[in-house]
Amino acid sequence: MKFIAVFSLLLISTLSGDFAYAESLRVGVSTGYPPVIFKENGKVLGIESDLAKNVGDITGMTIKFVDMPWDKLEHALNKGDIDVIMSGVSVTDKRKKRVDFTNPYMSVGQMVLINADNIMSHASKMSMYSSGKRFGVEKNTTGEKFVKSEFSGSKIYFFKTVEQGIKALKSDKVDYFIHDAPTIWQYTVLPRTQDKSLFGLYEYMTTEPLAWAVKKGNNSLLEKLNNALSTLQNKGLVIKTVNHWLPLTIEVGN
Repeated sequence: MKFIAVFSLLLISTLSGDFAYAESLRVGVSTGYPPVIFKENGKVLGIESDLAKNVGDITGMTIKFVDMPWDKLEHALNKGDIDVIMSGVSVTDKRKKRVDFTNPYMSVGQMVLINADNIMSHASKMSMYSSGKRFGVEKNTTGEKFVKSEFSGSKIYFFKTVEQGIKALKSDKVDYFIHDAPTIWQYTVLPRTQDKSLFGLYEYMTTEPLAWAVKKGNNSLLEKLNNALSTLQNKGLVIKTVNHWLPLTIEVGN
């Protein structure tokens, strides 16, 4: 009887441990990227938040958001502190060497933000390539990579957050702030966050697919997420979610 009781306790412990692991998905986010992912009144909101919750509904997993600075996400993923990054991550060849990506769910790109007062002098591409122009970018982003490649001879200023970059732009410390399209839309066209002192150049400078990142070699989770994403796309929930937060014409992944 004693042996049976001990065996039963071990079995229950093992099963409950497996169940807890299978039912929990720790989603790494950096909530400074509205409307893709942000925090309001203590709640994580945005495109990625809604998609993550939909993934939870489909897979049966409990979604647990883990909020941290953008430049800490990959380290946390590879260390095992989170299971997936769902935070507006652009797929690049360099990142593919460090993490595995799901199929893209949306395609965006880098856009340019300027002061509205400078429309006449700064709104053309030709003006961007003229000497003496100052560019602001958020560190460790595809915007930084683009500006370093395209405007290597210009002055480039690096900021830890979008907010710092916007502040520098508004105080005339930089001429252009380069970031993902959703950020430019956020500050120029979305009613709840629009800043009329800013003006966006609504032309993609790059084309970048967005996807979710998992630890290299975590094929089981990758397959589960891809299957969930396919279900969401077939049901039209990806387009519905994106259009809810970004009521604009953009390219959504197939």
